[in-house]
Amino acid sequence: MSEMSPELSQGELAQSDDDIINECQTRYTFSQEAEGRNRSEYEFDKRFVGGDQWDPTIRDERFSDRRPCLTINITDAMCRRIVNACRENRPRIVVHPVGDGADVQTADVIDGLIRHIEYSSNAPYAYDTAVENAIHGGWGWLSIDADYDSEDSFDQNLIIGAWPNPLMCYADPNTRAPDGSDMDWFIETKFLKRTEYRAQYGKLDPEGWRWVGRGDDVPDWSNKEEIRIAKYWRVERYTDTLYKLSDGRTAFSKEMMSQEGQQILGVSIVAKRPVVRKRVTVRILTAKKILDTREWPGKWIPRVPVYGRRLDLNGRMELKGMVRDLRDIARMYNYAQTAKTEQYALQPKAPWVGPEGFMDGHEAAWRDANRKPIVALEYKIQQDPTNGATLPPPERSEPPKPAVGFVEWGDSTKTDFLAVAGMAHDPGQDKEGEVISGIALKKRAGLADISNFDFYDNLTRSLCQLGRIIVDLIPHYYDTHRMIRIVREDGTAEQVQINQPVADHIKNDLTVGKYEVVVDTGPSYQTKREQSAEAMLELLGTPGGEMVAQTSMDLIVRAMDFPNADSVANRLIAAIPAAQMDKNSDLPPKAQAIISGLQQQLANANKAQLALHLELQSKHQLEQMKQAGETHRVVIKEENANERERMKTHTAMHDTHVKAVTAHDVAEINTAGKILDTHATAAHERERVKDELAQAASKRSE
Repeated sequence: MSEMSPELSQGELAQSDDDIINECQTRYTFSQEAEGRNRSEYEFDKRFVGGDQWDPTIRDERFSDRRPCLTINITDAMCRRIVNACRENRPRIVVHPVGDGADVQTADVIDGLIRHIEYSSNAPYAYDTAVENAIHGGWGWLSIDADYDSEDSFDQNLIIGAWPNPLMCYADPNTRAPDGSDMDWFIETKFLKRTEYRAQYGKLDPEGWRWVGRGDDVPDWSNKEEIRIAKYWRVERYTDTLYKLSDGRTAFSKEMMSQEGQQILGVSIVAKRPVVRKRVTVRILTAKKILDTREWPGKWIPRVPVYGRRLDLNGRMELKGMVRDLRDIARMYNYAQTAKTEQYALQPKAPWVGPEGFMDGHEAAWRDANRKPIVALEYKIQQDPTNGATLPPPERSEPPKPAVGFVEWGDSTKTDFLAVAGMAHDPGQDKEGEVISGIALKKRAGLADISNFDFYDNLTRSLCQLGRIIVDLIPHYYDTHRMIRIVREDGTAEQVQINQPVADHIKNDLTVGKYEVVVDTGPSYQTKREQSAEAMLELLGTPGGEMVAQTSMDLIVRAMDFPNADSVANRLIAAIPAAQMDKNSDLPPKAQAIISGLQQQLANANKAQLALHLELQSKHQLEQMKQAGETHRVVIKEENANERERMKTHTAMHDTHVKAVTAHDVAEINTAGKILDTHATAAHERERVKDELAQAASKRSE
């Protein structure tokens, strides 16, 4: 065991750069020695699950003797079952408001922000890598860091990182919390390109960080392209005073206002007490130089372990995964299969038996009959020398039967393997033709899940701590008014404004409030969406199906998995008032639903009132039309009577006129007749006179 520095032995932390480097080196060595067995076993387990399952001495001997040395890697298959089960149902971080200005809407924004951080950081890879390392070797690591959006931006975003090789991390061995929340220090090493090192830190330190540990011992740390550096996280404790003001607020010494300010605001100190506070610092260093020192704004070291199985042995924590207990049984199974294969290979082939000379002319084909797939074999017909009868063709003799013990040995070893792995039954063990019910299959899967549920449960515990760290850091890195991208539970993304001044409050204020972090487990959103669609479709066939269709048809369509389902649902929203609730409203959904219901009732009342008004108006119009018709009939009757009277008068006047005209015409005719008679009489008289004169003249001439 390495000697502890005087400062650490007295509970004091180093202050100068040289002392801090020495402190980091001491703790580095302390962690390496405390975790030496775990690191050695981790490395062995990783090689074992990768297929290196034979003892090197035995393997070399068998190879030198040209004997088989088979590896049937069932270990990796068993581990992948558990790893893929965790991948299929990844836990999800969920935030709930607790107090101090927290609200449901802001909690939803924080949820969406965390999902965005996960998507942009490729967090599923980090989660899968950590739980895979935990299942294989006993533990993995998750990290949280911050970086600027771009070169020309002052906005920073949080990033979730993965550790493919957890042996590059050296944690405080005295931590006891299952999520690592009580770590006082943490050291991580990484390689940095020399060009990047010069750009960030100036002159190159050729040695870099030269201390190494098991699984982290690359022979040449400082090669031609990269240099090794260390990042040293440290929790520092200091005393402070907490004050309680008369208005209920609390503040620490540095946050306290002056007495004049207290008098102006009308507040006073009603209580105070000493407290021990923590701050986290991080330093990037080499073996001789501290390159950078920063104070981390959070209260936890942003590194979270994902443990496999932990066993406290007299104060020393032993970590192991699933592979550790499978190694012996896997070696037995490999040896059984190798021995069986070797026994079968050494057994003689079934020989051909026939009369002497049957291979004459075809010796090559018969010699290859047990080694090559020959379509047909020709033989020379032989006859019995005693009686000349044709002898039967050659036949293959019965091959030797394998030892029954080898088969039973291999089967029993595999059964033991499945039992140790927590897989109570392998699907291949079902008898051919045997029908297995779905309930039985679910029970089998449940047994395997229960046997190895501790890995999944440890992952959820670590993600809960990861969520607490993120929620603790959000007020420090998302503290200005800006537009951010969030991701909803259904995977849709949208842009929202945070810390937005609105009237007398700040909308989506991420700098205040206390929030509780929980982890949601179970089926993914897509699976629950499909199950929801099936349940709602079944609900349509119930007595309340009509009401469901009228109020929730958009939800049913949106839950279905077909192209343009969202477009159809959006069109249905226009006809469903309850579906028109504003997600960005300051009111909670329940209040919006109540208001929507009241609005619906008001709309129904307005419709009823309008219908009554229309009915009354219709009756009034009918009465008016009836009265108008009656009046019109009276008017028409009077007009007809007047018209008849007028016609009668007109007719009488016409008759009188006709009579007068007729009388006048008759008088004129009579007068004209008389005149004509007078003229005729006068003409006749003239003719008579002329005749008389003519007669008189004739007489005179005579």
